[in-house]
Amino acid sequence: MQSLIKKNLKMTEVKCVNLGFIVPESKVREVQYVFEKHAKWMREFYSEANSGDNYLINAFITKATEFIDPTNPNKGLTGNILFTLNEKFTSKDSIKRHNEHASKNEYFQKFIEIKNNYAVFRSAGGEIYLSIK
Repeated sequence: MQSLIKKNLKMTEVKCVNLGFIVPESKVREVQYVFEKHAKWMREFYSEANSGDNYLINAFITKATEFIDPTNPNKGLTGNILFTLNEKFTSKDSIKRHNEHASKNEYFQKFIEIKNNYAVFRSAGGEIYLSIK
């Protein structure tokens, strides 16, 4: 949130990309490899030296096992791994810029395949509805 304060951004100006994936355990290494490549690229592309704070507020990827019934873990696991990719940008134009540059990366076609095969939700340009902290 320091970036928001520093840049005096309004919550409505902030735009988010949130993707959710259900991945079979047999494909997890392949997916993680591509996500790690994307994260490495983002660290460099959004570094302080590249004025990254002007475009990206923060980003993170989560990973969790999928329970048959999340309210009752004793029922066991599905055999899938859940990933979320979460990126918070300073504007809609920052997302456009991100997509234009990310699409030039050597891993990008594989990233698209992963989205097509495993993404169960895709939100690009979403606004923060509620912020807790």
